[in-house]
Amino acid sequence: MKSIEQKRRECEIGLYAWLKAGPQQNAYLQAEGASWTYAEAAAAAESAAARLAEGGVRRGDIVALRATRSADTVLLLHALHILGAVTALTDAHFPVRQYLQASGTDISPRFWLTNEAAGGGLSAAGGWQLYDAGFAPLRAVSLAAEPGHSDAWARARAAEIPVTDPSLIIFTSGSTGKSKAVLLCQRNYIANSVDGGDLFEECAQDSNILVLPLHHIFGVALVVCATVAGHGIWIPEDIRPASVFAALCERKISIVYGVPTFLLQLAEEAERLGRRLPDLRFALIAGGPSTQAQARRIEAALGTRLVPVYGMSEYVGICSYPFDSPSALRCRGVGTFYPLNEGWILRETGEEAAAGEEGEICVRGYCRFLEYCGDPDATAAAIDAEGRLHTGDLGYMDADGIVHITGRIKDLIIRGGENLSAGKIERAILSVEGVGQAVVVAVKDEKWGEVPCAAVTLRRGAALTAEEISAALVGRLSKHECPARIAVLRELPLTSSGKPDKLYLKEYFARS
Repeated sequence: MKSIEQKRRECEIGLYAWLKAGPQQNAYLQAEGASWTYAEAAAAAESAAARLAEGGVRRGDIVALRATRSADTVLLLHALHILGAVTALTDAHFPVRQYLQASGTDISPRFWLTNEAAGGGLSAAGGWQLYDAGFAPLRAVSLAAEPGHSDAWARARAAEIPVTDPSLIIFTSGSTGKSKAVLLCQRNYIANSVDGGDLFEECAQDSNILVLPLHHIFGVALVVCATVAGHGIWIPEDIRPASVFAALCERKISIVYGVPTFLLQLAEEAERLGRRLPDLRFALIAGGPSTQAQARRIEAALGTRLVPVYGMSEYVGICSYPFDSPSALRCRGVGTFYPLNEGWILRETGEEAAAGEEGEICVRGYCRFLEYCGDPDATAAAIDAEGRLHTGDLGYMDADGIVHITGRIKDLIIRGGENLSAGKIERAILSVEGVGQAVVVAVKDEKWGEVPCAAVTLRRGAALTAEEISAALVGRLSKHECPARIAVLRELPLTSSGKPDKLYLKEYFARS
């Protein structure tokens, strides 16, 4: 393990410098019909940076980028880092301007960089065009490296950019409320990679598979972790579980990052085929709640180690346990605070909670975001006078220092004046044999004010009804905690980041 002093030094190295320090002849990005070594990726990013500079992009300019799940997006992200621009990653499901308008945020990009006019799906490559603030076209942006190019210009430009400069805007998913524009600097996500990569022993011999969206912090973290570790990334066009499982087998992928929904689907595919993944060193799970029973199932089905991690757009990496820890520790809660982090469980009074006592999870360190763009009130509410981020997550710390998440402060359901935890209700439903996934939301009720309603999916082969699930909850939950309605769905509605769409489910129950 690296010393804290070494980690702090490494946190001052920018993303482009990590790319240039990587194993230059090793594969970095691989996609259908195309691949780039570290040297080729750096050359492509340097050429793209020169073209963007010719179009007027300068240090500090906000550039809204259509984040297709492609090698192109990774290369353009590096190019914009070279220039010191602030990249606002937008969801490729929508035209860039439409996405920003729908987000309800006003970041006023100076430039737009998109390939939406060229057609293609969510993984579209090529056809990139730079537009000005009024969306007038400025120039086409090719990712082809120029013959005889020199990297001296790019090195000089990147060296001028401190790692504490604003560099990235991530839009929160808005699955439970209004979206926010989270402003990050390079040190925020480099620190996560330095800290986490050490715990997971990621190295140049590893390979990862990108099934995550690149407008989401988990996808960005995957790319940055790979770049810092010096290993490759496979970017498949088809991310259906069966196709991904086949790719993991054929390409001998050693790492996969995924949200619980996806990893459970991957486990189902492994169970269906009766086949494991001997080359998979570990699977990183984040982006939503999961239970120990689900962890055991994923580990058994895939034949690998599952590593729960805890982070968010506002604080990229908060907690985890080393990948080689015993499963009983590794999958108990979300691990301990990263070495570079300081963490607390705080009561409403601001005092530190005792071991086992629930409170708000608060954290301070290099991974903490800079601000919510254009929303100083929200920033002040999230970051206290001591520089601690108040995550809005409820949890407790056990005697071993392992953090357990119990729910969201805003996920409290107030039924007849009684506060109910959506997370507690979800965990009770997941304990029912045959249930695969469960999401609980608060729905307005004329009598009680709010009532809990649950959307549930079943494990393969299970045939439970809503009535049977409800009956199984008697004795596991109080009368008030039992869901007023349970909907058994074929699949859960998801946001583009792969999280259950709670806003959609609230509307669904309100209509039904």
